Amino acid sequence: MKNNKRPDLGLLVFIMVALIIVTMIGPLFLGSSLIPSTAPTTVTTSEIVDMIENGEIESMIIVSNSNVKATTKDGKVYTADIDLIAEGLLLDATKNSPTPVRFSVQQEKTSIWITILGNWIPILAMIFFLMFMFRQSSAGSNQVFSFTRSKARLYMEDKPTVTFKDVAGSEEAKKDLLEIVDFLKNPKKYQLIGAKIPKGVLLVGPPGVGKTLMAKAVAGEAGVPFFSVSGSEFVEMFVGVGAARVRDLFEQARKFAPCIVFIDEIDAVGRERGAGIGGGHDEREQTLNQLLVEMDGFDPYAGIIVLAATNRPDILDPALLRPGRFDRKVILDMPDVNGRKQILLIHMRGKPISQDVDVDRLAQLTPGFSGADLANLVNEAALLAARKNRNLVTMEEFEEAVEKVMLGPQRGRVLSAEEKKITAYHEIGHAVCTAVLDDPKEIHKISIVPRGMAVGYVFGGSGEEKVMYTREELIRKIAVLLGGRASEEEFLKTQTTGAQNDLQRATDIARRMVVEWGMSELGPVTLEERQDLVFLGREITRNKNYSEATAQLIDQKIKEILEEAYQMAKKTLAERIDRIHKLAERLMEVETMSSDEFLTLLAEG
Repeated sequence: MKNNKRPDLGLLVFIMVALIIVTMIGPLFLGSSLIPSTAPTTVTTSEIVDMIENGEIESMIIVSNSNVKATTKDGKVYTADIDLIAEGLLLDATKNSPTPVRFSVQQEKTSIWITILGNWIPILAMIFFLMFMFRQSSAGSNQVFSFTRSKARLYMEDKPTVTFKDVAGSEEAKKDLLEIVDFLKNPKKYQLIGAKIPKGVLLVGPPGVGKTLMAKAVAGEAGVPFFSVSGSEFVEMFVGVGAARVRDLFEQARKFAPCIVFIDEIDAVGRERGAGIGGGHDEREQTLNQLLVEMDGFDPYAGIIVLAATNRPDILDPALLRPGRFDRKVILDMPDVNGRKQILLIHMRGKPISQDVDVDRLAQLTPGFSGADLANLVNEAALLAARKNRNLVTMEEFEEAVEKVMLGPQRGRVLSAEEKKITAYHEIGHAVCTAVLDDPKEIHKISIVPRGMAVGYVFGGSGEEKVMYTREELIRKIAVLLGGRASEEEFLKTQTTGAQNDLQRATDIARRMVVEWGMSELGPVTLEERQDLVFLGREITRNKNYSEATAQLIDQKIKEILEEAYQMAKKTLAERIDRIHKLAERLMEVETMSSDEFLTLLAEG
């Protein structure tokens, strides 16, 4: 292919250069052939004027504002360059000539060949250029005019692949996808019994849980070609380009069947049609229409399984989710404590990890972490160890990395004595309420060293992740959040701005208890509904289904819940005054206190 392109390019360049040369030097050769046998003599304008006044000039041709050619009675020819003023002098001189002078005034003319070549060269050059570009575009997929070709990247089975051994934290999803793998390996097994494998599998989950990694693992386990493309790579500014790219993608996939086509972030092209004020996006909707036809149309395809990933399944078009297209939906959720442990072990492979690293404790300290967060955590710990010139990554670096990822980097700001005292009592208030009202395992470290946006913090986790809470448990959680403010008022007789985030989170829980979960005297009723409006891109909004009188009751019940929890926190602290003073003084002294020391001092007091 490459050898065939070079002669075309050379021929084009040769033609263009030849045309340019002809344009530049052609008039010279053409002009030279028109030179008369008697060469004119170049003189000044004044000399020609003198010859006119002496009656020597018989005829004269004036090319306006350019030159003059004068012929004497004896046949000699004289020329001179003139301007507008000299032209006037010559005309005046003919009036005073003793003998009549035949003369004509002409406008400056350009050679006809120059005119022809000047008009046609740009057109011819454009024609040759377009012919060359179209030939190049038909010869290869990476040329300028190949924007209708799919941008999917092909990964063959002979390259190093990811398998299910490299994926952890999603055991249920693995089981759902093993059937896909088995079909790609043994399709006859299912065809003999009349079973049809799902044409499309939609991987749904929050960002960072490993949807793309899971798709690569499916291809790696099955050992088949793997096409990877992003949903945004279909859509262009030209209407119809996305649809053409979809057609080209499936044409390529048919050549490599059985294979897997993976479309990442499919919501970029699969958004519900007709959404948006004033109608939909024409190019995106045509691309979606073509994708729907390719997946389940009159032209069936065999051996192509479409995997797609999204974290916004609610905005996808219903036609895309129906059976026959995306038959199966696989949910990848945030990993639990056991899943986080397995993910940490995978990312620790090949790294010099110290024996003191407690992976179980790290998994407990990272509730809500996704697979991407845990990968970043291990990398941050390795960076911290390298910064300290250590050969092994110890538990100290992992704990510091957890705090850095969750709260932000440690700040160099030094607290004043008064700020340190207020922060110490505030954090001890949180810690005591956590140990008494919630779970002592939730405390791993208490610190008054500023980190990120926090001046101080109580850090930890028990590893127990609940999905259902009772009213009493929620009241105790609110009391823990209000423990810092209660400690400020109880022991320092003041209020500070440090409780802003605590108050915000506590109020949100109390409000949801009243208007969403029916945990108040207003009864078992939902007073606010979260709606997603298609014309606003399905953004979540709140719909209030109550009157102004009910709104006042809601505010009253929220306040009662907060007051109940606040009094619980104050009572918990008031029963341990001496211990809290001792704990606060110790925290001001060491600035960072471990859970063992805190629980020991709390019990001894």
